[in-house]
Amino acid sequence: MNGITVAGTYLPQARIARSEIAKAHAWAISALKGKSKGQRSAAAWDEDAITMAVESSRGLLNSGVQIDQCVFASTSHPFVDRSSATIAAAALGLPNDVITTDAATSRRAATSALIQALRSNGNTLLLSGEKRIARPGSWAEIVWGDAGAAVLVSDAAPQATCIGWQSRNEDSPDFYTATGFHPYQGEERWIKEQLVSGIAAPTIRAAIDKAGLKAADITWAVLPDPSPACEKTLAKELGLSATLLTQEIVANAGDLGSAHPIFGLALALERAKVGDTILIASFGNGCDALVFKVESLATKSSSTDAQLQGGSAGSYMPFINSRGLFDIDCGPRAERIDKTSFSVHARYQRDITSFTGGKITDGGAVQFPKSPVALDQAATTPAQYIDVCLASERASVVSYTADYLTYTPQPPFCFGLVQFGNGARVAMEYVDVPSEGLDVGDELEMRFRIKHIDRERGYRHYFWKAAPINTTTGEQN
Repeated sequence: MNGITVAGTYLPQARIARSEIAKAHAWAISALKGKSKGQRSAAAWDEDAITMAVESSRGLLNSGVQIDQCVFASTSHPFVDRSSATIAAAALGLPNDVITTDAATSRRAATSALIQALRSNGNTLLLSGEKRIARPGSWAEIVWGDAGAAVLVSDAAPQATCIGWQSRNEDSPDFYTATGFHPYQGEERWIKEQLVSGIAAPTIRAAIDKAGLKAADITWAVLPDPSPACEKTLAKELGLSATLLTQEIVANAGDLGSAHPIFGLALALERAKVGDTILIASFGNGCDALVFKVESLATKSSSTDAQLQGGSAGSYMPFINSRGLFDIDCGPRAERIDKTSFSVHARYQRDITSFTGGKITDGGAVQFPKSPVALDQAATTPAQYIDVCLASERASVVSYTADYLTYTPQPPFCFGLVQFGNGARVAMEYVDVPSEGLDVGDELEMRFRIKHIDRERGYRHYFWKAAPINTTTGEQN
């Protein structure tokens, strides 16, 4: 089987204290107070499952492994019939002949895709991202979190090899989300006693047996926790003495859906020693369980732990507004037409989505976008450009403006002129800007984000924005 060559994660900058969510609904739902410990990660309006998964995977492409297929797993795909994996592949600059596949409709989507990738002959970039929308005041709103996670699966110098796995499908939902409806949860005691004990426990036990291990041999464990205390109940029932990671992730970021076991795997790989064993399991319409043995240490630049402990405090009202749950009157400036021309998108989408500029000679000026005539070309004939990807280039602030008049879902609208190290100079939006703003010369790196959303037709246009490097959100494994 293939192994895990490298893993990466991404958490959005904002964290919403669960106590703030409980306080907002205390007048009607006092029971939320019992779930008010810790915090949840909260994606900005211009982040979704795709953008977070892309951010989690950008550092994985430096391994030198040629990608054969890109798989995107999520229960919150932005589109029903527009491939998330294809958008992500374009953003990452993968070739057009890479096979792209989406996995969906189950919290086991990522682990099921991981099992298939481990059993395949090719090299798979497996991405997972979640931005699930829940009704205000619900258990899901306060418990869930937003995140991206990714693994590169290949036979090239694996950090971890899979030594045992087991999968079981069972149409016994603990909760479900029907099309056009909000999530609906079953009774917690029934989930814990019937589903977790009856489905998850035997599946996980079978995976450990296939690995030729005993439960006491597991060093790290990422277990499902569909209702409170399920993780501890499972660990006790299985006889595990491993370090449990799920509650730490839930306390600091939330239940991350299909991305949760992949995020936990990356966290375990970052903390593990050579020879340690890692158990990951996902639950939903059945159970997947995989056991890995650590073969080499993660790179020192790994930052899943730092992301989990980092972030900055966010507010509840901007949080629900960014998710389209609060219809605020933004005035006439918000009345604009955001319709995207498919023909224009098709013509320029590779350059826009992957942020690719160009130059006409090796020593020529780098520019974005590629105009018909290059800026440093005197001729009137169409220029023949050498592609230059700006997405991975470091840059610095030339000018900065925080505009409270121009409409944006999360004011202010921050923009300015950005100077790249290769000479390109581009007018861009800024994101993840600290409260004190930016100064000329501040270092920047690029973030894949939503440029705008057509509210009438639901179309999303993606592009890149500039973020200060000293934020805790974008460090890559």
